Amino acid sequence: MKPLYYLIAIITTAIFCPSLTAQPFTMDKNIKPVKLELIEDKEVEGASGVITNSTLDKDSHYWFAKVDMFRPIDVYLFSNYGDADFEVDIANTNWEDVVETQNTGSAENGIIHFQIRTEGDFGIHVRPGSKKINYSLIIYANPPVQEFLGSAFRKARPGEFKVESESDTSSELSVSSENSNGSGNSNTILYILLGVALLVIGFLLAKVLNKQKSVGIFLIFVLGSVHLSFSQQHSGNTWGPNSQQQYEDWLRDRAAEDSGSGWGDAGQIQTGLKRLGSLGSGVNKALGTYGAAKGAYEAYTGLNTCMNSAPPPGMPKIPSFCETDDCEQCFLDARQRFNQNRYTFERLKTIYTCTKTFTDRMIAFGDNVSGYHGVSGLAWQSQKIGVIKSVNELKVSYDKKYAELIQSQQQILMELNECEAAHGIEDWYDRFGYLYFEFTKMNYVRKD
Repeated sequence: MKPLYYLIAIITTAIFCPSLTAQPFTMDKNIKPVKLELIEDKEVEGASGVITNSTLDKDSHYWFAKVDMFRPIDVYLFSNYGDADFEVDIANTNWEDVVETQNTGSAENGIIHFQIRTEGDFGIHVRPGSKKINYSLIIYANPPVQEFLGSAFRKARPGEFKVESESDTSSELSVSSENSNGSGNSNTILYILLGVALLVIGFLLAKVLNKQKSVGIFLIFVLGSVHLSFSQQHSGNTWGPNSQQQYEDWLRDRAAEDSGSGWGDAGQIQTGLKRLGSLGSGVNKALGTYGAAKGAYEAYTGLNTCMNSAPPPGMPKIPSFCETDDCEQCFLDARQRFNQNRYTFERLKTIYTCTKTFTDRMIAFGDNVSGYHGVSGLAWQSQKIGVIKSVNELKVSYDKKYAELIQSQQQILMELNECEAAHGIEDWYDRFGYLYFEFTKMNYVRKD
């Protein structure tokens, strides 16, 4: 029955734990990717990054990091000793699902630079060259950018400010104070992620991996990427975005040691230090102009096809006394929560769509692989019932959060209705606000 345990452990790990192990999934148990934890940038609010060093000889290196869809990610790799040539893949969903490949030989100044966006984990696969290489890997997560949806409002025209006297129903509309700051705040996203994670992991442990041996194999796959990570000659050290000088000092000391080993030329380390220095100033320059660069978000390649980066088709522009977010005081708080609610809807939909797509793909994979072994095939089909049940529970979780967000949006729109009325647009919700509310209901309701 050993093939069955491996089959169930591999498939269920891939289906239920995309946030616990590397998203680029493989059946090769010899691949043990290293997870890189991003460190807060103390000089740039909302940004984070990590620098690490590794020596590449004959075996490929596998890395992964976890990010969210609103943070454009810059990934840099370069040789520290001269112009050593090596190739790097950015992977998503599967190590064979290569989104982009670059080579130091053709990269400008020998520095590989990926610009990506994704939700969840993404993988970095470093392929060996013709000789031993020491390289730096830098991941920088820019501050969250929530601009691609654009404004939901346009400046109301003069004829839209007043209505006929018989249309005086706005006074009957009220705002419920209960939960007015509820699911529209930043804790909503955390609630979604934790709720989904606890749901699927709990079901997995209780229903699918109900045998001790299976649990052991499951833990190997989940925890192996952490506890077995340094088999690929990783230095074991990481530095944050504000520790570049400390990394340069460490690199100089490392170069002296490598020179004595016979393969690293200490004089060539100046090439790596120069690259590191130019890269640092380049990143700072980019940060200074990023927020003002129109369309910069779209310049970063989306790894997930299920992730949106543009306003949803048919999104209406609703008339308002105030077109921008620079408005009278009564608009400010409601507008802020309204926009947060919009992007929470986007992330909720992205997490569900990407997870469902990945799950469907892996269930199909399980069906195909289990057919090669009769007993395993029968066992997989029985376990598949539990997997499908868990997916259905995930749908229920989505619908519950969708209902909370819809209620929150209606409350916010009613607050805006009062503010618009105070500035001359009577019955604003009945005339205009409900259009966006109905659009939201149709666009984000679960389609399956």
